[in-house]
Amino acid sequence: MTKLLGNWRRKRREKRKSQVVFYSYPKLIFVWPLIVAGFAFWPLAEWGWVSATALGWWYMLVLGLVILTIGIDLERDHAFVWLVIFATFFFLGRWLQDAQGFTLFGDVYDWFATREINYDKDNGLVLSILLVPPYIVMWFWARLQHKWRITHNEFEHYSWGRADDSLARGAKRFRSTFPDLLELLLCGSGTLIVYSATGRSELLRIPHVPMVFWVRRRINRLLESTQVTQAQLDEIESEQTAAEEEEAPPSQEVDSGRPGDGSRDPL
Repeated sequence: MTKLLGNWRRKRREKRKSQVVFYSYPKLIFVWPLIVAGFAFWPLAEWGWVSATALGWWYMLVLGLVILTIGIDLERDHAFVWLVIFATFFFLGRWLQDAQGFTLFGDVYDWFATREINYDKDNGLVLSILLVPPYIVMWFWARLQHKWRITHNEFEHYSWGRADDSLARGAKRFRSTFPDLLELLLCGSGTLIVYSATGRSELLRIPHVPMVFWVRRRINRLLESTQVTQAQLDEIESEQTAAEEEEAPPSQEVDSGRPGDGSRDPL
């Protein structure tokens, strides 16, 4: 039994080293903080460990974060701009309040602070329970329809009930980007982009890949361990030759001075 278990573990390790499997998910995957909050806040409110007002504000914060993550794509540069604008208004409001007695920003804060935002443990729990079934269906559906597998020779997309796509891997290049800062914050999610060997043409763009930096690390390890065959070298050489021909300027005809082309030999 121990020998069989050891062989199974060894084969599993070898399989993990020879391929990279990952999945892409729809944006429903980013509602997990709302589901967790409903289950986590219920005992805190039931036994009175945390006040209902504090839980209410925390739940509002989680709800707003989830809605913004699903609804918009907040790029890094845009997030920095909004942070600068918020900090400017905050410090400007403090200066106006201390120097000029202008209390508009303070009044806005006081208005929000006086709102009776009480967390309803039953509503939060019921909402989390209702979100669990579609979340589970989404999870399994993504694993059936959006499975990606990279081996030494191919880049494959598996979709249950439909035709599977296969792309000869050769020496393609991979790049990971993070178009949404909030998606990166909640799931480490990003977009995986596949380029040709020369890096000039984009072949695939796979969005919403959780823990994309970990997936990218595994892909790099796989590529580093790949032995480049002669066929792959020929493929790379042909792609580079085609790219150089496209970038080369048009050739100009040069008078060669040969007989029969309209030129005369000197006497």
